[in-house]
Amino acid sequence: MSFGFYYPIKSAPTAQWVPVTQPEYPAGEVLDYPEQINSVTAGGTLYVQDKGVKRETFQFNFGRMSQSDRDSAKTFFDTVKKSFNTFEFEDRNASLHTVRWMNGFNFQLVLFGKYSGSIDLRKEAI
Repeated sequence: MSFGFYYPIKSAPTAQWVPVTQPEYPAGEVLDYPEQINSVTAGGTLYVQDKGVKRETFQFNFGRMSQSDRDSAKTFFDTVKKSFNTFEFEDRNASLHTVRWMNGFNFQLVLFGKYSGSIDLRKEAI
């Protein structure tokens, strides 16, 4: 199973993180059109205005990863500077997606030497 994060692209990465600990499933793959305004008139007619493009996100939870895996994730997070830089994410089907890291780095110590946390990625329109 392929799964990894590559900055700036997989074919020529300057930084990468290929987790030893795979994410817990189910993994979220949310598709939304968040820029829509809708309203219902007094007569029951629905009006919808579409103001944007679709947004695709990926959500991963990691449980009980090692200290070294957590440190590698933090190094990658520092390299991409949260959502400032885009990078390539390779999903479990070996498909590449250009994404941004959207949440803060919050991997908590849950057992001696084991960390758990989550990653939210937003797919960029190409």
